[in-house]
Amino acid sequence: NDTTSAGGFSAAANTCDQDVTLADGSTTETRYTANGFTDMSADGQDVLGGLLSSMAGSLTYANGKFNVFAGANQSPSLTITATGEIFNTVKASFVDEENKFVVADAPVFQSSTFLTQDTPSGETSANFVKTMELKLPFTTTHTAAQRLGKIALLHNRQTTSIQLVVPLKFLRLQTKDYVRVTNERMGFDSKLFEVLTVSFTSITQDDIQILACQLDLKEIESAVYDFATNEYSTPIQQGTVVNTGDNSVPTPSS
Repeated sequence: NDTTSAGGFSAAANTCDQDVTLADGSTTETRYTANGFTDMSADGQDVLGGLLSSMAGSLTYANGKFNVFAGANQSPSLTITATGEIFNTVKASFVDEENKFVVADAPVFQSSTFLTQDTPSGETSANFVKTMELKLPFTTTHTAAQRLGKIALLHNRQTTSIQLVVPLKFLRLQTKDYVRVTNERMGFDSKLFEVLTVSFTSITQDDIQILACQLDLKEIESAVYDFATNEYSTPIQQGTVVNTGDNSVPTPSS
């Protein structure tokens, strides 16, 4: 790729040729220069690695072309926004034992906090409602449906997932276990996570393969499964089942 666009060798060369000002405020030097040498008897990958190290660079291969990137900020080419799978409201349907087990809607639960977070800036009011439809075919009371609906909504808002490689002692964990993670760089201080998967992996240290444990984790909060008594809402009034017609069968005659 010889272009001046991102990944192009010309673009990387232009970046390397830029002047940077030194500590005295007036002296400059070229941003990146490759000052080593090789007699070509070295491994090709090592030579490339040495060249790339002198410009904080990386080399990729895509669509039949080699691309090189010098260490510099780039302009984003695309923007990723919320996918719409995060909800702030939940409406659950259940089988109502108080109305001959006809399917009914539980009271809608909406989090004003989530609604405010989801509403785009500039709106005059929090109005960006995104409703989760929840079907509960084995639930027969509106109170249980309300609890399950809130759990589903709060669990949906836990969006941070991480993957860790840890010592083998963590193989004692199993799916759905809770584990705390402290990582200063990521800002985690005993942050609570739920285990999604536990598997074997290996890492290379000093040219030695070491067996390790890989964890896939998803954030969780204890509040997900909490439900205060004052959070119940009055059930929605449902129409009664109307019996129509006559189901009796007359006695057969010859």
